[in-house]
Amino acid sequence: MRVEIFRSGGFAGLTRTWSIEVSRTEAEERWVPLVEEAAHRDENLMDHSDDAATPDTPRDRFVYRIVIGYHEATLPESRFGEPLRELLDRAKAEAPGSAAASRREEEGPTAP
Repeated sequence: MRVEIFRSGGFAGLTRTWSIEVSRTEAEERWVPLVEEAAHRDENLMDHSDDAATPDTPRDRFVYRIVIGYHEATLPESRFGEPLRELLDRAKAEAPGSAAASRREEEGPTAP
C-alpha cells in the first residue's frame, strides 16, 4: 500500500513529496490509526493558534499531509512527532537519490 507524505511551507514555500510502499497489514495496523488520530485530534488541524508567529517562533513552518489509501491527515510541523517522524525518515531514506536507495541499486536484487 502506498504512503505519500507531502511537506509544504518553510522559508521558500516549496513542496516536497516522498512515498513508500508498505504491506497492507503494516499500513492498517500501524500507520492508518496514527493518521486517523491526527485527522481527528482537532476540529480544524490547520488552526495554527498555537503555532502563530511570535518573536520566539518563526512564521515559516512546514505543514505535512499524509495520505494512505483513503485516509488523510494534514498537520503543522509542531504536531508532527514520533512515530510519524519514523515513517517520514523511512520514506526519505527510500527516495530516489538517497544514500540508502543508491546502495540498494548498487547491490542489485536480493534473493527471494
